[in-house]
Amino acid sequence: MLCDFALGFPAFVECVLDKDRTLRRSFREETVTDLLMGGLVMAGGRQLIVDFPDEPITGADMEWNFVDVHTSTFFRLMLQAKRIYGSGSIWTRHCYRELLYKPGRPPEFQATTLCNAATASSVATYPFYIFYNSRYTCDLARKMGNKTISGVNIADGYAIENLVVSANTRALRTSNKSLKKVESKLYPLSALLCPPRIGRLPPFAFTSGTRPAGIYLSVGQKTVGVQMPPSPEDIRGRIIALRSGSVSEGVGPEQKFDGLAPAVPAVSRDIPADVQAVLSRRWDGGYRARELDRWRLTFITDSSKFEEG
Repeated sequence: MLCDFALGFPAFVECVLDKDRTLRRSFREETVTDLLMGGLVMAGGRQLIVDFPDEPITGADMEWNFVDVHTSTFFRLMLQAKRIYGSGSIWTRHCYRELLYKPGRPPEFQATTLCNAATASSVATYPFYIFYNSRYTCDLARKMGNKTISGVNIADGYAIENLVVSANTRALRTSNKSLKKVESKLYPLSALLCPPRIGRLPPFAFTSGTRPAGIYLSVGQKTVGVQMPPSPEDIRGRIIALRSGSVSEGVGPEQKFDGLAPAVPAVSRDIPADVQAVLSRRWDGGYRARELDRWRLTFITDSSKFEEG
C-alpha cells in the first residue's frame, strides 16, 4: 500500500498546488505535509505509528523511522519540505524560494542544521529534502521532455546542502534555489518506498472470500502476503543506489552531488529508546505520545515474515 501511495500521491499534490494559483493565499509546505502524513497513515495501516519530531533542533519537518522488530535494527530519515513557486512559462525559473532559509541565532542554513543533526546522531540517520510541485510547473517541464519532476520529489539532503552553501554571490543566491539547479538532484518518492516487501500471512488469515486492500496472493503458490514497509536494510540500500546513480534514469551521481557527502551509515543494531517507547505504547494500547513540533512516523516491519524474492 505504501508503494501504491508513493506512485499515486504526487499527482494529487500537483492538483492541490495548482488550485492555489486562483486563490489569494498559497498553500504552505505544512499543508501539503499534513496531507502527505494523512495519506501515509491510511496506506501504512497497523504497520505505521504517528508521532512528532522537533524542528527547531533538527531542522526537519518529518522524521521517518524504519524498524525491523525481528532483528531489532533501525534506520532514520530526517526530511525537510519545500514547495515550488513560479507563474512564468519557463519552468526552469520556478524556484523553492525558502531553500536558503536561515533560522536560529546565530543564523545557520536550515540545510546545514538538517545535515549536521543527521551526521551527529548516535543512531543511523540520513537527511532528505522533499519537494512539492504544482501541476503547472510539472506540465511545463513535461512538455519539454522532463520526466523527473512530479508533485512530490525527494533529494539527498547533503546534495541540497552543497547547493545551498555554495550560493555565496548574489547571482548564485538566485540561481541555486531555481528548479534549473535543483532538478538534477531530484528522485521520485517511489525510489524510497517501492518496491514493497511482501510479508507472509498465516493460512486462513481471512475466510470471507474477499481479499482486503493490500493483501496479495502469490502467483502459482498458496501463500498469502501483505505489503510491508521497507526494512532498515532496504532503506539504506536504496539510498546507496540513489547516490550511485543506478536508479536515476541516466543522471550520473556527479550531477547529484556538487561536493563531498558523508558515507551512508550502517543500520543501527539497536532500536533507540524513544522509538522503543513508541513501540511499547502500540503493544500495550497506550497510544498517546508526548507532543512535539512536527510529524514523526515509525514504519514497522518484521523480516521473519518476508517472502523470498
